[in-house]
Amino acid sequence: MRLVRQWVIGSLAVRLLLGATEARADSYDNVWMESHYISQCSFTSANPTVKNISTAAPGHGALNDWRIGNGSADAVDPGTSAIGAIGLLYGHQRLVAAGRSNADLDNRVKTALSGYFWSWARNPQNHVTETVNGVTRVGFMQPPTGQFVNYDVNGNRTNSFPGGAAATAEVLIAMRKYCLYSPNGDRANYQSENYLQAHRMADYVNAHLGSWTIDRAYAVAAFRAFSHWASAVGDTATATFYDNQANTVAGWLANAQDKGSWGNYYAYLDGAGNGVYNGGIDQTGFSPYEFSARDPGEAYAKKLADWWETGTAYNGVPLSIASGRYAGGVHQWTPQNGTDTKVYPGSALQLADAEWKIARATGNYHDLYGAAWRHYNFAVSALNSTSGSGCWVNNTSVDGVPGGFVDWVDTATGARPVAWQRFVDTSAYMIIATEQLAFSNLVDWSH
Repeated sequence: MRLVRQWVIGSLAVRLLLGATEARADSYDNVWMESHYISQCSFTSANPTVKNISTAAPGHGALNDWRIGNGSADAVDPGTSAIGAIGLLYGHQRLVAAGRSNADLDNRVKTALSGYFWSWARNPQNHVTETVNGVTRVGFMQPPTGQFVNYDVNGNRTNSFPGGAAATAEVLIAMRKYCLYSPNGDRANYQSENYLQAHRMADYVNAHLGSWTIDRAYAVAAFRAFSHWASAVGDTATATFYDNQANTVAGWLANAQDKGSWGNYYAYLDGAGNGVYNGGIDQTGFSPYEFSARDPGEAYAKKLADWWETGTAYNGVPLSIASGRYAGGVHQWTPQNGTDTKVYPGSALQLADAEWKIARATGNYHDLYGAAWRHYNFAVSALNSTSGSGCWVNNTSVDGVPGGFVDWVDTATGARPVAWQRFVDTSAYMIIATEQLAFSNLVDWSH
């Protein structure tokens, strides 16, 4: 999300330089590109702008919110970075299985993942640790929107933020995925060596979880994932406890379902248990299905999918754009007052994820597979294209590094933010959506 550099990045480089049409030759090429892009957000030697920092430095292995082009991880959001790591695990595994990776990408991905999971996620200087009644809990910092954890070029952290249940849950989900999909030959070792920290993280989420729908969706996935981890190491009692906690929180999520004409989850429940939209509708309204926190085959999932496809929110504004230049676009935010005309490729990819899951569980109710593809195709539209998002940097015209998505496009003006600021989680959401839509493989966040 910077700096012009020219690399040889393996056998795909020539095709990428030919432009958008060739770069989008097939889904494997697309996954290759986004996997490579995520590796360039890594504060390790996977990125050539990063100096040889100590593996003991707090920043070593951090995944920046966008590509590191200045040698430092100056914009790290722990939750966002966890999503990036999950996408990289799935993307690289898909490429290797198909024989579509190469030595250069393998090295970058393995270096980035090893740094993230063995250095950054384990470093106590990145933790928010508390001990209550003799029980130690480990959380991760959760900066307010628009703020980031910063590391200098030597990997030293220069600021801090309070911990948060959502960010901690996201990192815990990522750690469980590393136990399952690491390409470094260390799955069993990571599972055993990091179980204690994972347990402390689950305890932190359990102690700090509030009533926000997105936080609870992450928590259900994290609790179930950790329950599987506990079972794998033989801790049956803990596995049962957190499986039960997941079921409990999933039940709380059902209380956030809007029972009126809208098909959506409220942003949070107030102290009296009433649903609140917090000034508008945002994409967290479908997060319980996206993040495997609620059954996508339940009746309410159908209502939600219908509303996000054809319904309107405040002031008659549709959630998704049905036709025209930006068909398939999804509003990340529909305010109660005023208007927001931006649509986001990341939101479109996330809705595609949720709708694919609902389609799979309901026998393709109302052709949700087709709807998911419309959102996906909107997102993967080349930068400045005259149709779709026009946000995908699938050539080297911006900063010499292909991959990544510009965050949004304004449907009223065609304006987009600066093209170097391409968020790592959007690349991950693209990989995850591709894994499901193109390769028909369920991505269960709670496994």
